[in-house]
Amino acid sequence: MQIYKQPFTNYIHATNVTGSKKAASYIRAIDLLNKMIQTVPFEFEDCKNVWSVSSVERLNELYLFTLQEGKKGNASAWNIDGIPTSYLQNGYCSAALKSYQEFLIEHVYEQELLTVLDEHKGDEAEIVEKLDRNIIYPKFLLDGLDKKEGKEVIRTVRVRVNQGVFRLMILKIYNESCCITGLNIPTVNRASHIIPWADEHDIRLDPKNGLCLSATYDAAFDKHLISLDEDYRIIISKNISDHYKSDIVKEYFQKKVGDKITLPSSYLPKQEYLEKHRNDKAF
Repeated sequence: MQIYKQPFTNYIHATNVTGSKKAASYIRAIDLLNKMIQTVPFEFEDCKNVWSVSSVERLNELYLFTLQEGKKGNASAWNIDGIPTSYLQNGYCSAALKSYQEFLIEHVYEQELLTVLDEHKGDEAEIVEKLDRNIIYPKFLLDGLDKKEGKEVIRTVRVRVNQGVFRLMILKIYNESCCITGLNIPTVNRASHIIPWADEHDIRLDPKNGLCLSATYDAAFDKHLISLDEDYRIIISKNISDHYKSDIVKEYFQKKVGDKITLPSSYLPKQEYLEKHRNDKAF
């Protein structure tokens, strides 16, 4: 079974630089490495399907071995007819393995946070504390970096992963549907922070600080053009009501005034956060 191939594919495409072919090259490199190990396993019988290996430590052993084999050029026993040698010799296999290890660390961390979400639906007061955890990178993945650089790498990764986890949590809570329109196309819906990510570190992952909104309403909420009152009903700012009179604005915003959003069954938007959102602009 290729347990992690699709999740890694999603990960590598999401972190890939636009225009780079790295994502496709790394996926192809691991597929070819599977064939090499299946043909000549050396001591890696348990890694014949790399996509099912979950031990980062074991993958690091394979990574170091792959580095050595790549340096041997055509003398490597993995120089096998029918398998392109360039992926091994040019370092794509080893680079892909290192990226795969990083993915597994982040994937496990992400799954732990999502498990916390499920386990605390009946005890929501504890969730912010439970979600506040560190992502642990083994030393061998930080080799070559000094302590300061290592901390910065982990901090950057944690921010990126936490933002992704927050999106997954909010989409899950709201059944992947915009709470204003009911639109249930996840790719066009956003996990909107009530209090912005940068403003208060302690509540960044609080699911009660999120709304699932389609792109237009997400932008309007972010710019404080719309908000919610104490009964979760839509209100609009004077910037809209006083300055925009077109029919499309009336359709998208003014007709929505007073409508109650579709609330999730757990982790209701926190009124304290909504009050702050309302108070930041004139409604």
